[in-house]
Amino acid sequence: MPLILENFESEKDLTVDEVIQTIYSEPQFCEWGVSREKLRACLGELESINYRSVFDTIISEYLKVRGEVSPELVVIKGPRLDIHLQSLISIYETPYFINLIRDGRAVYNSKLEMISVTGMKMSNNIFQASLDWKKKFRRLAGQPLITIRFEDLVVNTAEIVDQLFDAIRISDRGREITGDQQDYHKLIGKKQIHLHTNVKSAPDKSIAVKWKNSLSDEEIWVYEQICRKDLVENGYELVDKKNVSRSGVICLLVRHGAHWIWLKVRNIYYYTFVDRSLMQKIKGKRFE
Repeated sequence: MPLILENFESEKDLTVDEVIQTIYSEPQFCEWGVSREKLRACLGELESINYRSVFDTIISEYLKVRGEVSPELVVIKGPRLDIHLQSLISIYETPYFINLIRDGRAVYNSKLEMISVTGMKMSNNIFQASLDWKKKFRRLAGQPLITIRFEDLVVNTAEIVDQLFDAIRISDRGREITGDQQDYHKLIGKKQIHLHTNVKSAPDKSIAVKWKNSLSDEEIWVYEQICRKDLVENGYELVDKKNVSRSGVICLLVRHGAHWIWLKVRNIYYYTFVDRSLMQKIKGKRFE
């Protein structure tokens, strides 16, 4: 959805060929297993090509791949959806927006050694990670959201899931778990499987606080200085390392400051000469 909205500013710009070219340029979409020619034919048969008809057609074809023809509700999970809430509200009559938040310190820690589908490390810079986390709250302020904390979901899974089902009005039959749903991890593509190694496992309750033993005192202190307000407002307790080393903090700031500048230069090069999507990212206001 974000890919379409960011590449076609107006529904008048949508054409079957350009939509096909755009979505199949996305490696993650290619791994969904949707036939390019079949999807092209389905889009070509539409009486009117607009955002809604394009999205519905793509979703319908993907559900056929999964063997689900008429689900009670379709949940779309993906990056950058939060940037397009107003557009999605205008496209769908009564959409639900589920906002899953996680302690920013844990998010930063989990990305330190993680490689994205582009082959590059994720936001392993403390400035990039903390500012991205803060910006999301600014974008979502005042929006109609169903907010769930990752930590609550991990610790009280059944209770939180039931509360979510109540909020989005899922029937009793719709809450039944089938064998096919439990095998969902088999559908995760090769380029993404390394990011979801725990999908088929039971929730790990210790993962919520793993960052406390993994991050240095200096990292925790700096992150809390940047995101203090948002951490507190979302119910996350501060560690407040009062005896943190001043020289250690300075060293961290200098190292991550230089790294942040290098990341910008690297990303400009990558998105200009390798991925060739620099202008698209700038236009979509999502240049990292």
